[in-house]
Amino acid sequence: MRFRNLAVLPVMALAATAASPAARSAEIRRDYHESFQVERGCILSLRHGDGDVTIRKWDRDAIEIDVHYLAEYRSFGGGERDFTVEFRQEDGIVEVDGREKSETTVGFLIFNVKEYSYTIKAPAYVILDITGDDGGVDIEGWEGDIEIDLDDGDILLTGSSPADTRIRSGDGEIELENHEGNIDIEMDDGPVSILGSRSPRCVIRGGDGGVVVRDSEGDFGIETDDGNIDLYRVRAGRIDILTSDGEVDIELRDTGTIEMDARTADGDVAVRFPEGLGAQFTIDSDGGVIRADLPSAVNLQKGENWLSGSLPGGSGNIRVRTDEGAVTLKQTR
Repeated sequence: MRFRNLAVLPVMALAATAASPAARSAEIRRDYHESFQVERGCILSLRHGDGDVTIRKWDRDAIEIDVHYLAEYRSFGGGERDFTVEFRQEDGIVEVDGREKSETTVGFLIFNVKEYSYTIKAPAYVILDITGDDGGVDIEGWEGDIEIDLDDGDILLTGSSPADTRIRSGDGEIELENHEGNIDIEMDDGPVSILGSRSPRCVIRGGDGGVVVRDSEGDFGIETDDGNIDLYRVRAGRIDILTSDGEVDIELRDTGTIEMDARTADGDVAVRFPEGLGAQFTIDSDGGVIRADLPSAVNLQKGENWLSGSLPGGSGNIRVRTDEGAVTLKQTR
């Protein structure tokens, strides 16, 4: 987990110092503490900007919030800066809105020190609605639904079991560990890891960032541009994979039936599964090499750019299609 707000030092500011007005040093130090009584169905709506957020559960029907902000900086031609947090509770919603304010956008700042954090304790049933910029989010042991929308902040969810988790992110790292419930993730180029989790429906859409799912089970729909997709020791009923240049590596655990569709342009595809998995399989590749190590396969048919057959014992389907990527299908003992 990489929280990145402790110090900000713009390189461009150093080069411009000589031509700028005299620097002015200043410090902003703010600490807030608020507590709200809540009940089931409550929503915590948090707007935290670049602040790092840590949320932990406790057994009280209350939300307790501590906000710490410290900024030591030099200003070149800029106006006064300040920081404030607005708190509000109404109609079952607790709203927390942190704001870094400046009188003018003219000039620039050099931060020598910047510390900005939210520490929150709340009952695990609270529904979380979190919006930020570059600040990271760390949540543990949660039960209420989670919705997170960040620019580049890192996200870590551990030991949580919300019915639904929805994440929108830019380039920040996303990691879910020992997580249960539906997952919907949309990111740009940040990497995604799903570890030791169980998800009836896991949908991930991304750009160049890689996706890793390990020791998990559920139904998976994953789409990337160039990001690699790796599913290790996965038990799944359905897998839908779509990528352009990303490579796909899938290792299935014992499962009775599988419905799998994997489609790439230039990316290679490798699928490994234990003996006993029953399915019809079809492999098509315009320019990639096809390799198959399937001792139990029957009804094998092979053409110049395709291979098909059956694995006895089930009614599943495995379909792999590439343009130039190589395809490997292998049974393991």
